[in-house]
Amino acid sequence: MQEKKNIRLLVSLVVLIGLCVVFIFFGSSRNAVDVDKELFRVEDQTQVNKVVMDSKQSNIELRFDGSKWLINNSFEADRQMVKVFFATILQAEPKRPLAEGIQDSVSNYLVNNGIRVTLFEDEVLVKDFWVSGNERKTETYFQLAQTKIPYLITIPGYRVYVASIFELTVPEWRDKRIFNFNWQNFKSLQAQFPQQANQDFTVSFANQLFGINEVAVADTTKLSNYLESVFNLQADQFPTNIPGKYDSLLKTVPVYSITIMDIANRAYQLEVFPPLKGEQVILGRVNADLPVYFNPKQIAQIVRKRSYFEY
Repeated sequence: MQEKKNIRLLVSLVVLIGLCVVFIFFGSSRNAVDVDKELFRVEDQTQVNKVVMDSKQSNIELRFDGSKWLINNSFEADRQMVKVFFATILQAEPKRPLAEGIQDSVSNYLVNNGIRVTLFEDEVLVKDFWVSGNERKTETYFQLAQTKIPYLITIPGYRVYVASIFELTVPEWRDKRIFNFNWQNFKSLQAQFPQQANQDFTVSFANQLFGINEVAVADTTKLSNYLESVFNLQADQFPTNIPGKYDSLLKTVPVYSITIMDIANRAYQLEVFPPLKGEQVILGRVNADLPVYFNPKQIAQIVRKRSYFEY
């Protein structure tokens, strides 16, 4: 008798659990908010030719001049970073609006402390929204400028901090190539060693050939490899805050410098400073103004003295 009673109780329990599951499923379905996945996208990215990211910390403008993207009309932007930016805009989706209880506070934070992102097609505004994230940089929030509803943003299939691409500084947007100009306009390269002047040399281009003025017969293979390393030289980082020890180093005489002239007599200069003990980067300076960090292995390929090219 007790066994039959237990069976009835078990069946009743299973039925009740089933009813709860059905209620929760259909109840949550009725309460779910349909979110437009296209809310923060533009109709045709290929038509966007200007992006402005404005915040209390900085104002960054990316503008396409017909062949390349420029930062604040001053420097060429890193092409890979531009690709990442537009891929982020394309793939980022609003997962859901934030809970009503925190919408106002997050919305106020976005407007007062976030980054306003505007996209233009030939000066016509096509998208306008705010971007920010939480303190731990684990969640990203977008909000259209004309509303006060912030959304939690994700990239399906990835666990990434979506806002990171919008938080880059001007130096981080800059193209990492050091000698970034049209090499068909190359005129000369002068290498100087302040403490070993007898190792200075000048590379010139004449009759479709590169040669070293101070070396009667230069090793053409070594010269070709050297010039390729110079042409392809890239920074590891353009630092925004220079530690005191590096700031002091910039006031000393560099161990090596390269100055390239083009046919319009424009100069492109790189100075290289001695390595600091225990540090993993080499300090340089571009055009006597911009500090730069290099990987020691990469910089070693361009610190070549005159004797290196002699047969």
